[in-house]
Amino acid sequence: MLSMTGFGRGVAEREGTRVIAEVRALNQRFFELKLMLPRGWGEYEAEIRKLVQSVVARGRVELFIKTVALKPPRAKLEVNDHLANLYVRELRRVGRELKLSGQLGVEVILNRPEIFHVVEEDNEPTHAIALGMQALRKALKQLDAERTREGRSLHRDFATRIRRVAAAIPKIERLAEKTRAEIRANFEKRVRELLAELPVNEKRLYEEASAASQHGDISEELTRLRTHLDGLKTLLKRKGQVGKSIEFLLQEINREVNTMGSKSQSAALSQVTVEVKAEAEKMREQVQNVE
Repeated sequence: MLSMTGFGRGVAEREGTRVIAEVRALNQRFFELKLMLPRGWGEYEAEIRKLVQSVVARGRVELFIKTVALKPPRAKLEVNDHLANLYVRELRRVGRELKLSGQLGVEVILNRPEIFHVVEEDNEPTHAIALGMQALRKALKQLDAERTREGRSLHRDFATRIRRVAAAIPKIERLAEKTRAEIRANFEKRVRELLAELPVNEKRLYEEASAASQHGDISEELTRLRTHLDGLKTLLKRKGQVGKSIEFLLQEINREVNTMGSKSQSAALSQVTVEVKAEAEKMREQVQNVE
């Protein structure tokens, strides 16, 4: 059993580049992946999605990957040769026309920002993608470990509550049988009182009393409840996705318990069914976190 919630973080570093991957999983009925990737990583989205889904099958996953440069980015100098030649040619022409003396030096173009440009290389290092996948695997491994740990806690909680419900069934049976006997006895007593001065058909009276007591019969509901509990125990032993199956069985258990409660004509029996329903409701809350 795995929890749907958890967090994982992974870091990979090489050749002046560090990549950090953080993944957060939240409970949700179906799978959803939200990606926040560095610029230019779009073409690797399918590969990243496949890697995440190999670990997480259900729930909402938020993945954040960022790259950090550990040393200044490389830069290069770009020179506009054409514009520099125009400057020099025009300055020489003006010098001849004005009969100016002296030689032109490099200083005449050094302070022209439109000629010289320092450009930082913006290309993503080729190894950054490989580092990103490495960091993501680390984050997913940590996430899986946390989901497994929380899953064990959920498993223990489910097992405890299932035992409580199972332990309540014999008590419900005893109370139900006692209630049926009381209904039958009260029915017979009331009929005898009403027909005190008339002859009574004992066989017919017993049949009518038995029929009246059947209104409180919950034997079928108890049989189905036992079957659903056995199904839950089997699911707790199964690996992989079990959340939806557990949720379905809990809905069925809740239906049987509600029926037993509606048929109950005993305060003690009603109290026990309320306690069983409370355990089932707590399991229904918990199963929202199970993958």
